[in-house]
Amino acid sequence: MFIIILSSVSGSVTAFENRPHFTVSTEADDIITRVLFDAIGENFGLKFDYVQQPNFEAILNSIENGNSDFAANITYTEERSRRFDFSQPTNIEYTYLYSYQNLDLAKVKRLGVPEGTVYSDLISINYPEIEIILYNGHDHAVQLLESRQVEGVIDAINQLKPLLLKGFGAQLLNDYLSIQPVSIITPTGKNSVLLARFVSFIHSAEFQKQLRESIEKYQLEIRTQALRQSIIESDLNLTRTLKIKLQNVSPYAFYTTQNHVHGIGVELVKRSCEILMFNCEIVSTQEESWESMYDDLLNKKIDILAPLAISERRKALMNFSDVHYQSDAILLKREGYKENVYRNVSELVVERIGVIKKGFIHELFSQLLPNKEFTFYNSREEKLNGLLKGEVDYIVMNETNFNRELRKSKHLLPIEKDALIGDFYTANIAFAFPKNELGEKLVPFFNQAIQMIDIKKIQAKYDLQPDWRSILLAEKRFAQRAQWLFTLVIAFMVIVSMYLHVQSTTDNLTRLKNRRALHRRYRAGVGANLTLIYLDINDFKIINDTYGHEVGDDVLRQVSHQIRKVWRGSCYRIGGDEFILVGVIQEKHLTATINQLTKVNYHNLQQSLNLDVYLAIGVSSPRKRFMSLESAMDDADKKMYRNKHSNVCQGEFMFGHQ
Repeated sequence: MFIIILSSVSGSVTAFENRPHFTVSTEADDIITRVLFDAIGENFGLKFDYVQQPNFEAILNSIENGNSDFAANITYTEERSRRFDFSQPTNIEYTYLYSYQNLDLAKVKRLGVPEGTVYSDLISINYPEIEIILYNGHDHAVQLLESRQVEGVIDAINQLKPLLLKGFGAQLLNDYLSIQPVSIITPTGKNSVLLARFVSFIHSAEFQKQLRESIEKYQLEIRTQALRQSIIESDLNLTRTLKIKLQNVSPYAFYTTQNHVHGIGVELVKRSCEILMFNCEIVSTQEESWESMYDDLLNKKIDILAPLAISERRKALMNFSDVHYQSDAILLKREGYKENVYRNVSELVVERIGVIKKGFIHELFSQLLPNKEFTFYNSREEKLNGLLKGEVDYIVMNETNFNRELRKSKHLLPIEKDALIGDFYTANIAFAFPKNELGEKLVPFFNQAIQMIDIKKIQAKYDLQPDWRSILLAEKRFAQRAQWLFTLVIAFMVIVSMYLHVQSTTDNLTRLKNRRALHRRYRAGVGANLTLIYLDINDFKIINDTYGHEVGDDVLRQVSHQIRKVWRGSCYRIGGDEFILVGVIQEKHLTATINQLTKVNYHNLQQSLNLDVYLAIGVSSPRKRFMSLESAMDDADKKMYRNKHSNVCQGEFMFGHQ
């Protein structure tokens, strides 16, 4: 069975590869179908012939009758699945509301919907109050719109070009309606294996990106073409140069040393003028005050002013475009000044406040603080310096500029956001036009142009917001590294401390513990059960004088080795040739131990030297109670010297009892 299936698939693919071309059923201006099958043809080396149908129903009939091989942008339904073979979903169906006034769907009462589509069900479910009028084809849709039988029609992207060029507006509905993704269909029982191969290619990330970019480019070109046509048909003087002024306020607009200007507003106004085919000139300079620019707009000396925050008072004085930017205003003060005193701006009655004359904050604060006298500045920099110098107590700045000033300053600025008031207002920013006939005509054209521009991309270029995720990851990495570094430092310090401790309590020559270690260990006294032995090398000075200090040092090392070999307690070298041994030892074993320590055989092969080195020994035996270290050493020292200077034979010793 597996062999049969494999043979069937192989045969289908072979037939597909040998076939010269296929037919694709489509409607006029169906850009998605052409992007899909042009890419498939290029990828698989195939040729597709496009057969244009008068309407959507004709496309379905063409596939069902076998007159065409494929059709794209078909929504799956149970009824259709019995007529066609469907691929997996390939793309979204770009759907628009076409109307004269760019209406929102929620405001439409009578809506035209193409016959044979799923749009009727979608509208009935989501907007049951809308009356649906069915139409058949493009001409019927235009007739419904022009006769005002409907307020708008809903249709796919293939109607975008013809309807926009006829002067209708288009609103994308994919974010407002739950529109199913669409598929490619083929006649039942034919090309199903080929369809799977097509879909595998279409689902690739590379093609999905290509499809999105192609549709975006197509929409922009069509909208630009339609908008320019409407401008040409208007009575605007296209040879007139529009004069524009932009306030020097980053990131919206900022001037370089050559008086070149950059920023969000600059790119937005230039792109808008390019789309609209207007001659535009930025005539403002870096040094010009906001008051001067504002007065020029009111006196109709310029055609556009930006950025301007929209307010009810200003609406009576000028025309505004749609909002294209928002700015959060924050209240700033000197660090430590009146902490947690005010909660609202209207409470700043007794405070000195710096503003830019005729700026939006001047207007806003004049309403919140009637009859308040303000300190006026010409620019943001002057206002900030006034706060730093103590000329004023509070100023207002947007969040972006505040962060920019903090980053730009070489030193930490002693200013902070007021903790209780903080962000107190979000300003809606727009282009402002004179309150005259020209200004009123320019507004709708600029609104349409702004809608066609990728504002988010422009904002991301200039309005640098903190990437909190990256900052958090960096902080976590820093904390981890700091923790590891701290651990390493602590470990290093412990090792160094241990090393220094060992060095300070160890004799460098013999590696026995030294006098300091002895006194630290027994500063509280010598236990009653401990034996303390005092050792002194006899005639050590003679050894040094006769054989040299190198041999003398070697003798000390040999003696130390012998001590470690026979003594299980603590061993200390407390002087040049003096040693102290402390430990628990039974009296019956003490004699044997002392016998092994009394004489040490020293051999030096390099100098062919053999010596019997004798040690004088004094013992402070266990006692009934604790004894101070000095007393125990003194007791053993006396016994050792009696042993050292006695006339007994070498090897004899004296016991000391307490």
